Amino acid sequence: MGLLGLLKRKKNPREELKKKLKGFELPYLPKAALLALEAIRDPHTSVPEIARRVAADPGLHLKILRTVNSAAFGLPRQVTNIEHAVALLGRARLESLLLPLAVKEALPPFDAPCLDHTLFWLTAAKRGSFARKFAQVLHPHSSVEAFSAGLLQDVAVPIIIHLSKDNYCPVLETWNTDPDVDVTELERKTFGYDHQDIGHLVAEEWDLPAYLSEAISAHHEDKVEPAVFLASHLRYSREQNEIEKEIVAEIAKQQFNIPKDQALNMLLRAQKEAEELARVFL
Repeated sequence: MGLLGLLKRKKNPREELKKKLKGFELPYLPKAALLALEAIRDPHTSVPEIARRVAADPGLHLKILRTVNSAAFGLPRQVTNIEHAVALLGRARLESLLLPLAVKEALPPFDAPCLDHTLFWLTAAKRGSFARKFAQVLHPHSSVEAFSAGLLQDVAVPIIIHLSKDNYCPVLETWNTDPDVDVTELERKTFGYDHQDIGHLVAEEWDLPAYLSEAISAHHEDKVEPAVFLASHLRYSREQNEIEKEIVAEIAKQQFNIPKDQALNMLLRAQKEAEELARVFL
């Protein structure tokens, strides 16, 4: 980590969030998930021990099995044993599943005309699936990480809606309907911060992996990995908007030399996967 990163971590993210969000107290991640993540990140922890920690939370256990058996993973046969699932997934993919499930449990309740719980997780799943597919073409070494970064890039949005839906809904509605709008610029004009700033503080407070923290803090900028940047162009809609598809496909072609037909096909497949993944999260 560079000097800038060290200076950032000297600040207390929880206190910074309280300052920016007028006293908001960020919930903690569920203890069972933290213990499981701790085991995954320790190379000396055995697969049976990781499985035991996942199984300690029945809800987490069930959701991991449901996700592994979804079409998104394309396994040749159904997996019914959590230890088998852990062995098949490997540490990186298991972490990429555990993180969003843990985050979902920790986010405050939110529901607004512009964005409800269901639409948020459907869009998150769509971005995650889409980012993974593009990463497999553009940077296959980090396709697992791209899935997590795409899925969790808007982790701050439910928090902002929970605190100020009357002010935030006009921002989201403008962004959703006008392809030329920069959502982060509009947020800064309205609140003095954007969802990337808040998301970065949340990621630091929850001690999310460095690649996730960095991706969340700048996913609307092209300095993040290409697949994560492309996923940030998917807006909040239950169906794939034709204009949105064209915009994303054009960016993929112009900036990353991916043929337009290939990009559109990836978007279609990501939408189908996302619908199944979202059912698991919900």
